[in-house]
Amino acid sequence: MGNFATGVTVITTNDDEGHPHSMTANSFTSVCLDPPVLLVCIAHGTHTYGYLERTGRFGVNILSQEQQELGAMFAKRPEDRDEDVNYSYTEGEAGVPILEGSMVFFGCEVMGTHVYGDHTVYLGEVKEMRQNESGEPLMFFRSRWYNPAK
Repeated sequence: MGNFATGVTVITTNDDEGHPHSMTANSFTSVCLDPPVLLVCIAHGTHTYGYLERTGRFGVNILSQEQQELGAMFAKRPEDRDEDVNYSYTEGEAGVPILEGSMVFFGCEVMGTHVYGDHTVYLGEVKEMRQNESGEPLMFFRSRWYNPAK
């Protein structure tokens, strides 16, 4: 799978206290346009899985190349994040955290799930979308950050 270049997203939801929680993911795709639905896959061993199961809402934040440090930090478990990276959230219409500076944000409501092995596939109906016109997408290829222009 490392030979498939992907964009990098950060999945956001709220933890049990209502605070923003984030996780880097590249298991993301569009499913259909009418209604707008997308798909994310979340491992059962992550904090995100438990929070998403309880909230039924999530955000997908597509990262720009300038957000590589965020992609790397949110790829770690929360207890292993010791980076000093500046970031902030705003709140979407349904209370889903939006990672500031992301190229695109999709706020979703879970409309279906499928458990397969150690992951759950979540289908999310897009309820909100915000787009930031600046930047180039952050890419990942062969276990490294990738810039096709270089």
